[in-house]
Amino acid sequence: MQAAVLQAGGVREAEREVPVRAEYDVAVAGGGLGGVAAATAAARAGARTLLVERNGFPGGVATAGMCCSVFNCFYTADHRLGVTGIPVEVADALAEATGFGKKWHGHKGHVIYDVERAKLVLTELLASAGVEVLFDTVVAGAVADGDALKGIVVESKSGREAILAKVVVDATGDADVAHLAGAPVHTRPPWGRHSFVFRVGNVDVDAFVQYFVDHPDQYAEHMDVDWTFSEALEQYRGTGTFLFPHGGGFQMDIFRKAIEAGRYRETLGLHDTLPACQMHAIRDLGVVHIITGFADVEGLDVGRISRAMIDGRKMAFYVTGFFREHVPGFERACVIATADDLGIRASRWIDGEFVFTREMKQNPTRFDDAVGRGVVERDVKKNPAPNAWGVQTFTNDTFDVPCRALLPRKVENLIMGAGRSISAADPLLLRVMALTMVVGQGAGTAAAVAARSGATPRDVDVAAVQQELIRQGVTLG
Repeated sequence: MQAAVLQAGGVREAEREVPVRAEYDVAVAGGGLGGVAAATAAARAGARTLLVERNGFPGGVATAGMCCSVFNCFYTADHRLGVTGIPVEVADALAEATGFGKKWHGHKGHVIYDVERAKLVLTELLASAGVEVLFDTVVAGAVADGDALKGIVVESKSGREAILAKVVVDATGDADVAHLAGAPVHTRPPWGRHSFVFRVGNVDVDAFVQYFVDHPDQYAEHMDVDWTFSEALEQYRGTGTFLFPHGGGFQMDIFRKAIEAGRYRETLGLHDTLPACQMHAIRDLGVVHIITGFADVEGLDVGRISRAMIDGRKMAFYVTGFFREHVPGFERACVIATADDLGIRASRWIDGEFVFTREMKQNPTRFDDAVGRGVVERDVKKNPAPNAWGVQTFTNDTFDVPCRALLPRKVENLIMGAGRSISAADPLLLRVMALTMVVGQGAGTAAAVAARSGATPRDVDVAAVQQELIRQGVTLG
């Protein structure tokens, strides 16, 4: 029996041997969209690949966090695909499973999908690529030989085990592997404002949308998406999905008058901005996902995260009760699901030798070691209301994601596979779903090429990585 010993000032664990469960070319830690893209890309590149995920299904924020939409940052202003490869494949699959096929390509709005179907879609994507998976498994340590990472230690119902790998992709989002391996990381503010999502059923979505048809001034235009209500309505009629923008609730008379009369609160526990109310509606299911309230907590403080989850569930029932009384279409609404995970925007990210900056994202920046690209965007305030939020506007240009920004200092055989944990001046730059999949596919491909050639990700033949990415459908600038 390996028991921890209580001693003055703390607890001491006895040394123990950890059995090796298996060996792989590439081990991907974290099964969010970045990890799914990384594992899929690595397997398609011919590497024997394992994905380790702490939940019982893949998707991360996209499923466990219940954020049921992929922000449509795929297209340039002149409607050319700037983001390509696995991110588009995933968006197509999620849209197809929700019932509107590829119609999203003709609209600006979010690609809204059913999170339950998404769990299956992503699982089948991994299976089709030949990825092995371990669900309900957490990363608990790093296996190292000097500065060279040799694998990870995991904990599950099977006990504490080691997974050996030639290359490890850290797609945890929190840079857990990098931290455990001793790579230098950032853990300073800004943490971002974290979201809690819940799902409401029994909604007459047509009646909800009709309210805005009758009162178009109540729909906040040019927020979240650079569009008008007419364009939002066109997407609804074409896809059966409807987006109400984040922050738009502040401009609705229903909320404003209730707040003034003391009938609707703006804070609940750790969550503020309760009137923000971004909503994603799916007509055929009669469901609306609601993202409202932000929690300012340290993204690595499990105690505060737990409190935010508890307060978030209270908020879900409080907000839904108000909707039943005051929002058309919600008369019979009920909470049918709450998120398993808090939507963490930033927590921990690597301190690398190359730092990706906002200027690189907001200009047509090119790199010789590009492993992906995104569309150049700039945040602009277009809605004239005094409390209106800005909107992302897209240009006709793209920017490159350099492989160097995915590599931590001081640790070999490790590459980052989630957008919010790369070496960047701001961890929020590449955190959205499409861009974290860009990072994931680039990382997974680089990991596979390195593992199969006997190189480290730092010394990998970048031209070979780029050739494989192009083979996988990625367009590089």
